[in-house]
Amino acid sequence: MTQPSLLDVPHLADIARARAALAPRLYAIVSATNSLRAAWESLHNAGLFAEPVGRFYASVRRFGMDGTLDALFTYDRLDAIRAFVEGPREPQVPRVSVSTLSNQFYCEMQVHLARTHSLRTESVELAAGAAGHAAFEAEAEEISPEEITRAISAGEPLELVEMPLSAELHGVRLVGRADRIHLEGRRARLVLEFKFSGRRELFPSHVVQVEAYGRMLEANSFNTERLLHCVAVLPRGRKVTDGLAAEIAARAVAAAGEGLSAIDNRAPAGQPDPLAGLTFRRVDDEAFGLWVFRHHRARAERDLAWALQYWAGHRAPEGTVSRGKCKACHFNAANLCDAAKAPPDGRYAVKRTEGRYGVLHVVQPSMAKR
Repeated sequence: MTQPSLLDVPHLADIARARAALAPRLYAIVSATNSLRAAWESLHNAGLFAEPVGRFYASVRRFGMDGTLDALFTYDRLDAIRAFVEGPREPQVPRVSVSTLSNQFYCEMQVHLARTHSLRTESVELAAGAAGHAAFEAEAEEISPEEITRAISAGEPLELVEMPLSAELHGVRLVGRADRIHLEGRRARLVLEFKFSGRRELFPSHVVQVEAYGRMLEANSFNTERLLHCVAVLPRGRKVTDGLAAEIAARAVAAAGEGLSAIDNRAPAGQPDPLAGLTFRRVDDEAFGLWVFRHHRARAERDLAWALQYWAGHRAPEGTVSRGKCKACHFNAANLCDAAKAPPDGRYAVKRTEGRYGVLHVVQPSMAKR
């Protein structure tokens, strides 16, 4: 994050006046972008944050969004900030990540509160997931976009790790990175997602995440007629060995065989249940649990259409009816949710720090008391 330089000292009064007048509007504009990536893009394109997106993420994690934006107020940026805040704005298509969208099937109110409040969390679950995905990514060999395009055009098989995808669906720009995708030319064969958890269970959010990647592949002109969706759940802290991802993919294809149906023709009716009516094969191994099911466009549309209605502004967020989820919710622990069905778990530790744009809530599970 940029720190004030000695050159700013003679202009401190100008900087202070500009900050008082422009900072609240700058924060409001950036907060309305719906994702950190979109926030960085808007600032980067305006010449306000020249560094790569990774530096922006790191700054927000360390200093919060308010601290990151506050540091932009240097004398040489004042004109650019004023132009950014006061200039005309083209209507922006709402943008949402696949992981955020899938979390709506856990608790949509939690997703909504994450957009409207600055809150950071730390947990064993998040740390294990990040470490596990990094280990799988480290197995992959780098391949350039040009090589990918050439292989697809030639109809060659490809196994892509952390493949970026983007598509506009129902008036919303959906973006994400699939853990692993197998292609044969323009035929999508397999979408594989890894989850690291103490519970070997398939959740609705897991189903929606791989369904979204399938729909995004369709939107990018890939054939998904025989596409397999696979969710592998591994225990937290498990050491990832070389070739494990390839082994899981092979087990998924073998489990699917020829008789795995994708049929599910139910019409949408309120919030859908992605698990209801889902035909899948389950593989239990000492190292992982694996669920395999076929892509079905009508089912994916049913699930995604409901979720994207919220992002398109067609309905208000819906809260969970589960008391257990409310008890484990970090927003509930921070006293931010008016729709909670139960008091929060008392083992959460809550730290409140006064920030320029309000109160920054940092919620951390108190592991020492577990």
